[in-house]
This record gives sequence, C-alpha cells and structure tokens, in this order.
Amino acid sequence: MTGLLNTANLLRAGLLATVGLCAIVDVRRRQHHDGGRSVARAALALWSGVVVAFTVFLWADHLRFPFLLDLMEGTILQHVARAAHGLPVYPLPTPEYVPLAYNPLYYFLSAPVTWVLGLNLPALRLVAIAGMAGSGAVIYAAVRKWTGSWWWGLIGLGLFATAYRVMDAYLDTAHSDSWLLCASLLGTYVIDRASTRAGRVSGVVILVLGFWFKQHGALFAAGGVAFLTFREGWRASLPYWLAAGVLGLLLYVAAAPWPFGPAFHYFTWDVPRKWSTVDAGAVMRLMRFTARSYLPLVVASAIPMLRVWRGRTPLRIWHVQWFCGAASALLGAFDAGSSDNVFIPFGAFVIILGTVGLAEFVRADAGAWTQAVQSAAVAVAFVPLIYAPQTVILSPHAPAAYAEFLGVVHGLDGPVYAPDIGELAGPPLFFPGAHWVALEDMGRGPGHTTGDRAQAYSLMGPAEHPTGTAYLITNLPLPAEQPPLSLLASSYVLQTDFGDRFAALAGLPKRYNHRFPRFLYRFAGPVTTSALPPGV
Repeated sequence: MTGLLNTANLLRAGLLATVGLCAIVDVRRRQHHDGGRSVARAALALWSGVVVAFTVFLWADHLRFPFLLDLMEGTILQHVARAAHGLPVYPLPTPEYVPLAYNPLYYFLSAPVTWVLGLNLPALRLVAIAGMAGSGAVIYAAVRKWTGSWWWGLIGLGLFATAYRVMDAYLDTAHSDSWLLCASLLGTYVIDRASTRAGRVSGVVILVLGFWFKQHGALFAAGGVAFLTFREGWRASLPYWLAAGVLGLLLYVAAAPWPFGPAFHYFTWDVPRKWSTVDAGAVMRLMRFTARSYLPLVVASAIPMLRVWRGRTPLRIWHVQWFCGAASALLGAFDAGSSDNVFIPFGAFVIILGTVGLAEFVRADAGAWTQAVQSAAVAVAFVPLIYAPQTVILSPHAPAAYAEFLGVVHGLDGPVYAPDIGELAGPPLFFPGAHWVALEDMGRGPGHTTGDRAQAYSLMGPAEHPTGTAYLITNLPLPAEQPPLSLLASSYVLQTDFGDRFAALAGLPKRYNHRFPRFLYRFAGPVTTSALPPGV
C-alpha cells in the first residue's frame, strides 16, 4: 500500500514540478519579448494525452479479463441473458435469479451486442466502454465550444480520464453507469447547442433515456425541462414536458408486467426507495469525498456561476445540471451502502464547469505571471485525481487462474453456491444463482422490514437446506460476511482455504474491496459455532 501511495505522490509531485518550471520558463520568455507557444500548456496537453492513451490501454486490458471486474458483473450478465432471450428481466425472485434494483435500458442495449459477440462479459464491457468514450467526447466538445479552445477541451477530457479511480473504476465495467453519464451529458449538450425546438426536444428525450439506464437520471431530465421552462416560459415548454412525462413517468408506470416482468416496479421502485438514511453522516460523506477528490475544480466551477449571478453571462443548462449532479450525489450518499459510483455524474459536471472556470479565471491579454498561475492552477486540479497506474492493471495470470478455478468447481460432487459471483458465462455453473447483493438489497435500509429480509433470505433455501452434498464458495470467511451470507455459518464448515491461489482473479479497486474466491465450505447440517475450525 505504501508503494502505491508513493507512486501516486511521485506522479503528483512530478506534474506540479514540471508545470511549475515550465511556467517560469514561459514568464522569462514573455519578459524578454520572446513569442511562441506556452511550454507549460504544452506540458499539460501532453499529460492529458498520456492519461487518455493510458485509459484506452485499460479498456483493452480489462476487456480481456476473464473474471469479474466488479462484484455485480456476474449477476448483470444474468440480466442481459434474459433480455437477449426474450425473457422478462424482472420476474418474481427465485433462488436461481434475483433482479437488481436498476432500470433496464443497459440490459436491452447490451443484448444485441451479445447476439454478435456472444453472451459474455467482454461484450457487456464493450457496451460500457462505448458509453465512457461517448461521455469523454461530450466533455471535450462541451468545453471546447464553451471556451473556443481545443486545448481547454483536451484539459477537460484529461481531467475526466484522470478521474477514473475517483469514479470508483466503474465506467468500463459491465454496468449502466457509463451510459447514465453519457445520456446525461449528451442530452445537456444537445439542449445547449440546439437552435430549434425539435432539437431541444431531442435533448430532453436523451436525458429521459438516462433515467431508463439508472433512476437518478430523472434528476437531469428534470433539470433540462426546468431550464427550458425558465428560458422559454410555460406555454412554449409544453413539448418538453410532454416528452419527459410520456417517455419517462407514463411509460414507467405502464411498463409492467409487459415487457419487463411482474416485479419491475417492485425492484426498481419499492426496493431502492427504502435504502435511504437522511442524516448528517450522509452529507459529511459527500463533503469529504468532494473535498478529497474535486476541491480545486469545485472552487473553479464557482467562477462561471458567479459570472451568471453578476449578470455578465446568461444562464446555461450546464449551470443547472451542476446542481442536479450535486442532488444526485446527495441521494447516493443517503444510501450508506452505496459505492462511490453514485458520485460519477456530479464529478463529470464539476469537471466541465471547473475547466471552464479555470479558463475564465484569466483574460487572454493577462500578464505573464497571471498566465503562469493559471497553468499551475490547472496542474493543481489534476493532483487529487491522480492514482497509481498499477492498481488498475490486472494480473496477466488471470486466464490460468480462471481455468484452474473452473476446474475446482467442476470437480466438486454437489451443487455449489457462489453468492459473491452470481453466475458466469456459459451453462449455469452455480446453484442457487442469487447474488448476495440482490438479496441484501431486498432487505437493507431503514425502510425495509423484518418481513422483507425474511423474504430475501428465504431465497437461499436450496443452499441452507440442500438435499445432499453441497458447497459454498465465498470471498470472505463466513463469520466475516454480512447478512444474509452469515446466516449460513451454522450449516457449513470450512473445507479449504485457497489462500492466494486465485488472487489473480481480484477485480478493480472500489470503495469496497471485493477480493477474490478463497474459501470453500461444505454443508454439514446445523452445527454450533464452536464446531467450526479455528480461525473461521
């Protein structure tokens, strides 16, 4: 851990020192009336280009990874499989399959890709990568158009790429986050640039699509409609309200049981609305995260806000969506069990407004020292986002470890429940197939009752009461697991601790360390805790 921190600190110090020295060179050249391009700006452009290129390298590295980049990729694969085969994605929960509490558009967007590339994790990740690439393209275009400078557009894109770890390394995993972000950014960009009402309606439609990827997208759709209503008036804004109301609220209400399944509203509305705990701790979590990751950019984003406040520039939709992003982040923080991916949209809008603020901080005809300070400020904005690159480069031994892991599972003489995995590509390998996250989602949070938790935990019945020999594979020892998995501790005994044998299958770093398959348990019937092997 110390080595990784040192790597990140060396990169931070190197960037600051390089840009600082280059800025001094720029000052001396200008003082001697020596024209030419800014060396400091060239250094920052080079840094941004390198980070973007490294991100593209990560896409290739992560596409090839045979196991789970994120804890939920396996169960998301189950969702896409159902969509690809024309089955309801939200049936009543069974031990084989429990839906997650996300809206369905990512599953249906991925399904046609699997028809071509196969029903596997690389196909799903390729869809996510397309959403991340689209998000980066919109950030570049938005900043370039706003500032009139390709260089500032590249800085915005570089900040987005550098924020990969701050965004919880989620944007190229088989998940809907990248497309929620892409739809929110693209819809905002279309509204900002559209010169016709039809163009602005299309922007609202794109924002509504963000809601269909993930529920928090409704905030950005509301922000877009609110901005247009403020600018054009209630009567002229009727088409925007109709587009958002029909394609968002009405279609959502009418969507079940066809085409998504009888439990669509239960999993996408009833389950997640009971997670939230509104307290000071959630606010503090968001404030700490923002201060640790985006403080320079948040300060810089105040500059375009103040220009609007003082009447120097007109209100733009980007200003409004900054606040919608903050609201989205706060709602995510109210869910204490959420990962930091809930802060991704907020971070993207902070990057856009912050980059514009850094550009507007200095006039084009400012003095040499003022421009040097601007270059230094851009470097400072990068600093909290920088991470150790080796933390997101996956093990080259993963394919061999994966083949060995499959061999172990196939060699067992009974059904295997792998609640940290859910399911893998190919024929069903595990039984039950219910992922522990989906089970926990049904019962966690202050809004859920003991009955909700009992319903969720009953879905582990085939593992809790098997008819014969049965096994359980977990990433953590059972007593250390959270409910519902900890309930199995009285029925299973440790057979094998694989240690680091499958460490190459560890995925990407997140807020929560999900580790890798390690502990193999065998069903032994109800036993007392004291009968378990020492250390379990």
